[in-house]
Amino acid sequence: MILERYKSSLTAIVGLVLLVGYYVYRQPLILSPFGVTTSVNQGTTLALATLAQLVVVLTGGVDLSVGAIVALTNAVAATYMGTHPGSVTVVLILTLGVGTLAGLVNGVVVAYGRIQPIIVTLATLYIYTGCGLLVRPQPGGTVPDFYANALTGSWSYLPYALVFLVVVLLVAWLPLMRSRLGRAIHAIGDNAEGAHVSGINVQRSEMWAYTAAGFFAACAGLFLTAQTTSGDATVGTAYTLNSVASVVFGGAVLGGGRGVALGPVFAAYFLSLLISVLFASGISPFYQNLLEGAILVVVLAVANLWRLRTRNWLHVLTG
Repeated sequence: MILERYKSSLTAIVGLVLLVGYYVYRQPLILSPFGVTTSVNQGTTLALATLAQLVVVLTGGVDLSVGAIVALTNAVAATYMGTHPGSVTVVLILTLGVGTLAGLVNGVVVAYGRIQPIIVTLATLYIYTGCGLLVRPQPGGTVPDFYANALTGSWSYLPYALVFLVVVLLVAWLPLMRSRLGRAIHAIGDNAEGAHVSGINVQRSEMWAYTAAGFFAACAGLFLTAQTTSGDATVGTAYTLNSVASVVFGGAVLGGGRGVALGPVFAAYFLSLLISVLFASGISPFYQNLLEGAILVVVLAVANLWRLRTRNWLHVLTG
């Protein structure tokens, strides 16, 4: 049962292990505490943004505003955080509220406006980017050292970023997926009409799914603030595109209904580390985007074939 549940994640896990192995071969220093922490920090923002994208994909939709919400919450946090612990705490709550509210707006329009999610979130992408620019017209802001160190530092080989990600998974993601709402989200993505017939309030469940996505995107924005120690309202595009790629590479089905967090999280770290590996391999920056895209296409093709073969093996083993 466990193998069946997580078989879709195997490709991303194996891919990350192979990529890290090659990276270690090219740059042995990444095995130092500093190297491990830097590598984990590099991928954590995308991993959190991928959770935001995944909860929407499970309903059968796609959220093109995930990156914009990450950038908006990053701009809010860096602009208003200040240096006093009290103000930092207030702004953390405010930032989570801003992201959650942005997700709620998406959910209300998608669920009750009966408009395609890709159209709604494309529109709100521009709206949230504009709001971010109103808050932070130019990159900058104030981020206290204790906040940055609390999320991006490490204790020997244990990066605090990994602790933060695990806390988000245990405190927010797992309870959500195991709740009645989580079961409704999977049911809607699998068969919305069937879910409605079963007594599930499809519109309300969709609304809360997008709201949860806003919350996870805000978590990504808060970590990005600690990582960059500044705010920038224009950094969101890459997180939107890469979060979709991570969800697909991690084994979730874009049509909805099927997917777990393990694979997409591993896929997020794979994509984040790929640029560093290309750089360590001496690839010219002019060719890095081309190679990154080509590698991603090959990886996704191999992942699809692997999942098909694994499914057949499991059918044989379970007879």
